[in-house]
Amino acid sequence: MAGGKLSARQKMINMMYLVLTAMLALNVSKDILKALTKLDESLTETISTVQAKNDDVYNAFNAAAAEDPVKAGKWKDKAYEVKDISDKLFAYIEEMKDTLVVLSGGYEDEEKRIPKALDAKSKPLNYLVAEQGPKKAEELKAKIEKYRDELITIADKDPKIKANLETVFNTDKQKEGDKEISWEEASFGEYPLGAIIPFLTDIQARVRNSESEVITLLRRNITEGEMTFNTVKAMVNAPSNYITQGDVYEADVFLAAYDNTQNPKIIINGEELPVTNIQNGIGKVRIPANSVGEQKWGGQIIIKQIGKGEVPFPIPEQSFTVAPQSVVISPSKMNVLYRGVDNPLEIGVPGVEPSKIRVSGPGVRQVKPGEYIADVTGMTGQTEVTISVSVAETDADGKESTRPAGTKKFRIKGLPPAVGTIYKRTEGLFSANAIANATVEARFEDFVFDLDLDVVSFELAIPGSPPVRVNGDKVPSSARAKILNLRPGATVTFRNIKAKPKGNSKVRVDRVATISVDVN
Repeated sequence: MAGGKLSARQKMINMMYLVLTAMLALNVSKDILKALTKLDESLTETISTVQAKNDDVYNAFNAAAAEDPVKAGKWKDKAYEVKDISDKLFAYIEEMKDTLVVLSGGYEDEEKRIPKALDAKSKPLNYLVAEQGPKKAEELKAKIEKYRDELITIADKDPKIKANLETVFNTDKQKEGDKEISWEEASFGEYPLGAIIPFLTDIQARVRNSESEVITLLRRNITEGEMTFNTVKAMVNAPSNYITQGDVYEADVFLAAYDNTQNPKIIINGEELPVTNIQNGIGKVRIPANSVGEQKWGGQIIIKQIGKGEVPFPIPEQSFTVAPQSVVISPSKMNVLYRGVDNPLEIGVPGVEPSKIRVSGPGVRQVKPGEYIADVTGMTGQTEVTISVSVAETDADGKESTRPAGTKKFRIKGLPPAVGTIYKRTEGLFSANAIANATVEARFEDFVFDLDLDVVSFELAIPGSPPVRVNGDKVPSSARAKILNLRPGATVTFRNIKAKPKGNSKVRVDRVATISVDVN
């Protein structure tokens, strides 16, 4: 009874067994047995609810088979096979319940809801499990096992359903203390009629639930991924909605879900798309771009749905623009390429996918489709460069060729002058100690690139001493004592500053403004 992973229903049944066992040890009152009758009525209501849902599924099978006999007919037949064996077992149990009540004294009411002898034991025991009786419990067990195995076969041994059926209709021997007893004895032995009837009704409920589970599985062979959609939307997928004159506009028109056993009808601008243009529910739309300007189109997709016939789904109005052939090259910074930096370029041809664009020019390399870098550092002595753009095309034989799309000239410039600073300032009053411990820095002002500089050398001019050439960006220790001995008002000059961009040892910035500071 205990152990293993049990469903909520099975846990309830097990608890009912425990309660009944405890009650049997007492002098059970008829009020308690009548309470079990209430449980039976609740189970009966649950059965009615499940049966109504099952009827809806059978109606869906009927509609599907009428709409598409080839596809849905065989699954309808299997579903009705499930219905037949379920109805037979259900009716057998119903007859068994009625026989038990009649043998025990009949019903209290005309509606045959409450047995007279809820506490009767001998008659049910003799009818169900006694050696001298008809052993109907043994017969019921055989029918349950046969029903379980037939459902597993019809469900094609679906692992989830198989496991559930083997749990719900488990007729193995059960442990009671230190000994094993049969399913028949564990289910019906020594129990009063008022407890046996709800148990039999629960088996009927399990029959209807199992029936529901299997026919739902069978119905998925018709509905899932093929014909029945809970959300259906017309979709348009166009590689580009802007093309050049002479090209062909192309777009994919399709439903988010479709039936791969039959293609839909697709109507474009009042004309049905040829069957050759539709594959796997996706229609290929081709509209020649014969004139410049905005072009619009629309239509509908018509698909057959089970129980509904042909259902149209409007295609929202689409538009595309046909433009004269042209090329657009937009430098990300300005219409100038600088030596010493990576100049980013965005290059596109209207109506052409970025992957089909081919770009050539000195120092130009592709970063990703549509984005490029131009490095003109090595182009010394030249003042301009030409970048050429072409478009790759593939003919019917799969051979690729290119057609020119345009060219663009760019001016080449060196890096602009930088300014020198100490403590972020280019001039001003400082203490002698601050000047003696200064770090010389350089930076660009109002330059389009965020480019950091490293000072590599400078010339230090101290009053009363000859200028000193310094490698690096620090005031040398040999000059610090001289600076510390300067009187207020003396001027210290950092000139001929040389710098380079961070991480680039090939480019030097020789034009760096002088720093003049006074001792305070």
